[in-house]
This record gives sequence, C-alpha cells and structure tokens, in this order.
Amino acid sequence: MLDIHTVGAGGGSLARFDRAGALRVGPESAGADPGPICYGRGEKPTVTDANLLLGRIPKAGLLGGAFELDMARTMRFTKRARGAMRSVEQFAQGILDVANAVMEKAIRVISVERGHDPRDYTLVAFGGAGALHACDLAAALEIPRVLVPCFPGALSALGILRADVTKDFSHTIRLEVRNASTFRGKLRQEFAGLEREGRKQMRAEGFARGSVGIDRTLDVRYAGQSYELTVPFAGDYVSAFHRAHEQRYGYSDLNRSCEVVNVRARFTGKVPKPGLPKLPTRSSNPDSPVVAMPEKSTAIFFWTQVSDHDYDRAKLQDGNRISGPAVVTEYSATTVIPPRWTGRVDPYGNIIWSLADDVRSHSPGDL
Repeated sequence: MLDIHTVGAGGGSLARFDRAGALRVGPESAGADPGPICYGRGEKPTVTDANLLLGRIPKAGLLGGAFELDMARTMRFTKRARGAMRSVEQFAQGILDVANAVMEKAIRVISVERGHDPRDYTLVAFGGAGALHACDLAAALEIPRVLVPCFPGALSALGILRADVTKDFSHTIRLEVRNASTFRGKLRQEFAGLEREGRKQMRAEGFARGSVGIDRTLDVRYAGQSYELTVPFAGDYVSAFHRAHEQRYGYSDLNRSCEVVNVRARFTGKVPKPGLPKLPTRSSNPDSPVVAMPEKSTAIFFWTQVSDHDYDRAKLQDGNRISGPAVVTEYSATTVIPPRWTGRVDPYGNIIWSLADDVRSHSPGDL
C-alpha cells in the first residue's frame, strides 16, 4: 500500500463557470474520448487547450509532431466558452491559474500539513504534462529546485523495471509503554514471528537469506488516541515518536504514556536493474546557453507575450544550460520554463531547474 494523495487536475480537466460565475477546473475530465478540443473531437475547454493557446505546447503537436493539434478549432470553441473574460488568452491563463492552485493545495497537504517545509525539497515532475506546471508550482511553494527526469512520460514504467520485491507483514498488539526499554523483549518476540514467515516467503520468491533486507517499524500513539504514527524499532523509539508527533501535529507530551499498536516488518529483495546510460559531454563550453539551434516562438507568461525558444530534448547533452522562457519537447512529455528559471542537464539526461537567483547556490551535485 502506498500513501498517495490525488486531485482532479490534469490535462483533460474541464473548465467551466459555476452558478456564481467563478471559474472552476475539474474534477470532471474530458478523458480520452472525446478528449481536449485540440485533439479534434472535444468541445469543452481543458487544461491542455489552455496550454496550447498560451504557447506552452508547440503548435507542431505531440509525440514528436506525429500527433497534430488543431489550434483553429481550439480557438473557436474556447471563444464560445470564455464567458465574461475579455479574451481567450485571459480565459486560458485563468484555467491554468485555477489548476495550479488545486495542485498547489495538494502539495501543501502532503508537506506543510505533515510538518515538512517545501523549501527543503526538490519537486519531481513526471508524466506527459507534469513539467508543464512544475516551475509555477515550485515558485508558489518556494521549492528551490525542479527535477524533470529523463523520459518523464515513461518514469513509472522505468520504476517498475527497477523496483525491488517487497513484502510487508504486521501484527496488531496493545502495549502501553513509557520508555523504550519497556516490553522490548516482547516486541523482539513479535518481530521474530514475523521474520520467520517473511523469510519463508522470500525464499519462495528465490531470494537467498543474505540478499534480503528487513525494516522493522512500530505504529505508536498516545494512550487514548485513535490514530498512530510509524517509527523505526531502533534505539529510543518512544522519543522518536514524541519527535514525530511534534513535527506532524505541532505538539508532544513527554509525560503521557504511549501505546504500541502494530509491529511491522518489511522485507526487500534486490533484483537486477537496467542500467541508466550517460549522455555525451559537450566539447564546447558547458555553461553556454545555446543548445542545438533552438527554434524561436512566442508564449504568454505573467499575462505578457514573450519570445521563447523550443528545444529538442533528444539533442541535449551533459552540461547544457537553458534559460527561460523556453519549451523543451520530447516524444513523451513537454517541459515549460518560465522567465527567470535556468536549467542544467546532468550526466544521466535529467534536467534540474532553479530560479535564476538560486542557480549558483544550487547545482545538480547538491541533489
């Protein structure tokens, strides 16, 4: 089981005005059929249509130009749906603003509301459209860096190929503890039972004893609570729980007794992983912003039409630097770089973006 928080804000999310005249985006979606207006069948504006109208998606289309987009059709249907908006461009920008606000709220739920400061992290953008919005979200949340991995549209598939085999085992108990030494022997007995079953099943999967890793954790709560936090079963796990509670909820009570509710053991068997090839290094100055004869186009950022550059990601090499505004296209995804953002290609083809003011203090090596 994975802890995943999702929201209804994607490329197919439909834009509409509610009864009060407020612009809404999602959770209804155009889906694959009929899809966005620009795909040729849909008639209701979507986030994808807004990105196309603002120049965030190249007019040549998707999938390396093999999938053409209908700009004229998109403009015609969007004009009908723009309501009281002064222009199609204003409507399109409003759609993106609302969609970004929904995604920003989702990131706050899994970071700020859980005691984590977004400024301490890097935002990873993957999927076909994730990198269209990543820099705007990072700026709103003060996240200093954005990482767009190599082949972002296929990152999930790559993750499956490189994923280890894991098995989780748990047993529910009710032990009231005041310090980590209390019932430590009993907890070890509980883990021993889980480990016997876990090792047996991992052997059935073909893993030798020495090739399996084990993580032992406890679900702990204050006595009387109905929710738990998971902490490692190592050292002073009671103090670790107090710290985790302070981080998550903003307070802790060192004088209050705790309850161990569940013991958990995760077994991990390492599997052979496909290699990640490195890119060739540029023979010229790697700090040069010029990359493989980029094409010029126009896009709208911050309500202003500006000239940008379209880059073919397949032509990028290790050490290349790109300054926004720009659009990086590839077969499986599109990346938008607003003004004042700068990116650097690392040896594995990942692109690390940061605001221009932060470029010198945050290099790819910092990750």
